[in-house]
Amino acid sequence: MTKDIQEWFLMPSIKECLAEYEKQELGLISDIAKHGCAGGVSGLIYYSETSSFYDQHEGEIWQVLKDTADAAGIKNGLQLYNICKDPSSLELLKNDLVWFAVEVCAQELDASAREEKLAAFDKEVEACS
Repeated sequence: MTKDIQEWFLMPSIKECLAEYEKQELGLISDIAKHGCAGGVSGLIYYSETSSFYDQHEGEIWQVLKDTADAAGIKNGLQLYNICKDPSSLELLKNDLVWFAVEVCAQELDASAREEKLAAFDKEVEACS
C-alpha cells in the first residue's frame, strides 16, 4: 500500500495526483471535493505526509492560494489567514495549505466531471429529439 501512496503522491501536479489517487482506488475525488481532507485522505493524514506533499508541490499550492484570493477579490495574506488562522508551527501551516489546495483542485476536477456528464447527457437528449 505504501508504494501506491508514494506513486500518486509524486505525480507532477496536484490534479494529476488526485486522478492517480482515484485510479488506484484509494478514494474518490468527489468525496474530497464534498467533504474535504479532514475526513481522511490516504497519504495526507500525518504531518510528515502533508509536509512532504507541500515540499513536492509548493509552487502550485501558492498559485492555488493566489488564484483563489484573486477570484475572491482579496489579498493573498487575507486568504492565507482564512486558510490557517493561527499556525502554531510550520508543519501545521503546511498541512493546512496542502489540504486547502487539494480540496480546491478536487472541487475543480469534480465540477469539470459533472459538466462533462451534463454535456454528454445533453447530446443524448438532442440525438433522441
